[in-house]
Amino acid sequence: MTVRFYDVGQALAVLVELPDGRRVLIDAGEQPKRAGCGAPCERWSQHLLESLERDLPDKRLDLLWITHQHSDHAGNAEAILRGFRVAQYVDNGTNLASGPIERARKAAEESETDVVVVDPARADCPLADGAEITFKPLVPSAWPRRCDDEPNDCSIGLRIDYCESSVLFTGDAEHGEEAAFELASPARLLQVGHHGSDTSSSEAFMNKVRPSWAVISVAKRNEGTNRTYCHPRRSTVERLSSLVGGSAPRPLEVFQGERCSDSDWTTIDVSERILVTARDGDITLTTTGNGEFALLH
Repeated sequence: MTVRFYDVGQALAVLVELPDGRRVLIDAGEQPKRAGCGAPCERWSQHLLESLERDLPDKRLDLLWITHQHSDHAGNAEAILRGFRVAQYVDNGTNLASGPIERARKAAEESETDVVVVDPARADCPLADGAEITFKPLVPSAWPRRCDDEPNDCSIGLRIDYCESSVLFTGDAEHGEEAAFELASPARLLQVGHHGSDTSSSEAFMNKVRPSWAVISVAKRNEGTNRTYCHPRRSTVERLSSLVGGSAPRPLEVFQGERCSDSDWTTIDVSERILVTARDGDITLTTTGNGEFALLH
């Protein structure tokens, strides 16, 4: 199994290539014309689409999984649905008037892609399990009332297990939703929630996940929309670093203030098993199913 985290700035897009040849894309990066972002968002979007053209030469995707309605997760869904042969498209079924979701669903309909809702009432993955592969959506027992106003709180997570190896995607799930996720066992590889924010990756949730590797998809300091978010946060990164272990710390720039300001950035040493797109670019990890992941350089 190969897991490719694309460097899409303050956004998320991850391609999972399974041993049986199936491909799953988790989220679709940021839209190129997001207001107030400018050239960085255009560059992030272009990089994602060009990378998919390279990595999917037959233009085939088995599943496009959108964790929630924010444009940094659904921004290129329409372009992907129109430019690639996508068998199935998943969202959480809320706030269908959201621009990226409305456009994605229209593109899915016009390209004859199956549209599937995953939510508390329909918590099954549309992809069938294989002999060595299982899919497990993560959703709470009920949505909070504020899905339209706070899409992060209604992220649909996905766990993929390949023999003894596992990868967990949480979108932008924050502390409240993390507490509602049921995990049967730890996960080896974690997509760190909400770009390393301190509103995600609670201590209780991390103690349940207990990852061996963690990847943060985030923009560089003061780049594009990260000018106002200031991710990743020091407290989150330090908590993760203590969990994943490792023996060769690497420096990482993190934010340690309460309000976004240029003076509150600092550089700390963190485990080499914490990977960050702002520092490391595209990140690819592979596993043979033995419970270990290897970083491809």
